[in-house]
Amino acid sequence: MNQFLKATVLTLAMAMVLAGPSAWAQKASANAPPDCNAPTTQKQMNDCAYEDFLAANAEYAESNQSVSSRLSGKQRDLFRRAQTSWIAYRTATCAFESSAVQGGSAQGMVNWQCAARLTRARVVELTEIGNCAEGDLACVRLKK
Repeated sequence: MNQFLKATVLTLAMAMVLAGPSAWAQKASANAPPDCNAPTTQKQMNDCAYEDFLAANAEYAESNQSVSSRLSGKQRDLFRRAQTSWIAYRTATCAFESSAVQGGSAQGMVNWQCAARLTRARVVELTEIGNCAEGDLACVRLKK
């Protein structure tokens, strides 16, 4: 081991000893997920909004896959194009909506709340695809 690396390792080891266990506990708690039942800081509110978006996006991915897997080749291509356009719409809409707090600490929260809301609405729309009323010629029929 070269001298520089030895000195670096020794310095880090000394810093850990001097910092004590409370500094490591604070570091660990800083990396812990926020308590979204009672967020107390804007960062926690932003993080909770992002976590909510991730949950909504997981529902969306499942619904998207379910519909896509039950479409024919041509319909599947059209559906994918529609989904790509919808994602662009969601991104642009939430950028516009969060511009109300542009540059502020709440911008991330507003953006993720918008994205979660629109994503959940899209999941409802995807769930309705294939629920065709008798005689509805415009309704896409999914394979079983």
